[in-house]
Amino acid sequence: MFSNVSITAERFEEKKVYLKISLTQRPRISELRYHGVKKSEREELEKRLGLVVGSQITPNLIDRAKTLIKRYFDDKGFKNADVDIVQKDDTSKENQIIIDVNIDKKEKIKVHQITIEGNNVMKDSKLKKVMKKTNEKGKLVNLFRTKKFVEENYEADKQLIIDKYNEWGYRDARIVVDSVSSYDDKTVNVYLKIEEGEKYYLRNITWVGNTLYPSEQLNQILRMMKGDVYNQKLLEERTNTDDDAIGNMYYNNGYLFYSLEPVEINVENDSIDL
Repeated sequence: MFSNVSITAERFEEKKVYLKISLTQRPRISELRYHGVKKSEREELEKRLGLVVGSQITPNLIDRAKTLIKRYFDDKGFKNADVDIVQKDDTSKENQIIIDVNIDKKEKIKVHQITIEGNNVMKDSKLKKVMKKTNEKGKLVNLFRTKKFVEENYEADKQLIIDKYNEWGYRDARIVVDSVSSYDDKTVNVYLKIEEGEKYYLRNITWVGNTLYPSEQLNQILRMMKGDVYNQKLLEERTNTDDDAIGNMYYNNGYLFYSLEPVEINVENDSIDL
C-alpha cells in the first residue's frame, strides 16, 4: 500500500510518451504504546483494533481504531472517553513509525434520574427496583447497586420491566417511548413511557399429544388453573425451567426429543385458552 503516487511525463518521442511512476510506501508500525488504560484493557483493545507491530498504517485504520476504542469504553460506562492517536517517525528505522494511543477514560456516566409515565398498575419505585443495573445515584435504596449507565444493561433492564408485567398477567405491556439524555457531563436522565394493556386470566387448559401422562397429572404439576392470573413467567418455569417442571419429567424418563410448547389458542376479552 502506498501513501503517495505520482505520474510524470519524462520525455516524448514521436507519438510515444515515457512516464515515470513514483510510489511512496506507507510506513509500518515499529512500536505500539497504550497510555491511560489498565493491562487487561490494553490486551482487550489489542485483540479488537488490528493494530500490530509490523503492519502498515493508514488513515482509515486510525479512524477505525478511534471508533472501536470509544465504543469499547462506552460499553463499560465511560461515555465521554477521549482518544488521541499520535504517530511519530522512528528515527532508528527507515520508513517506520511509533504509535502512541492516548486514552482519557474520564469518569463513568451515571444515572441522575429515571422518569416513568403510563404506569398505573406498578409504582415507579417498583419498576425502578425491577431494573437491576440501571439505577439512580444519590438514592439510599440504591446504596449497594451499580449507578453507572451502560447501554447493554439498560436494554436488558427494559426487558425485565416487560417480563415483570407479563408475570402479573399484562401480556401486551410494552415500552412505547424511551430516551436517554445528558443531564450534565457526568450523568444522564432516563425516560420511559409504558403502555400496560389489559390484565389476562387463564380460562381453559387443554393438553394435546400426552399419551404417557394424563391431563389431570399434568395440570397438577403445572400448578396453574382456570381463573389464575396469566403468569407467563410461572408458565415457563412449570413447563421447562424448574427442576420438577413437566419438560424435565419427560426428559428424565428418557424422552430426550420431547416437544412441549404452550400455545394461546384463543384470547377473548380478559381470558386466554391454552
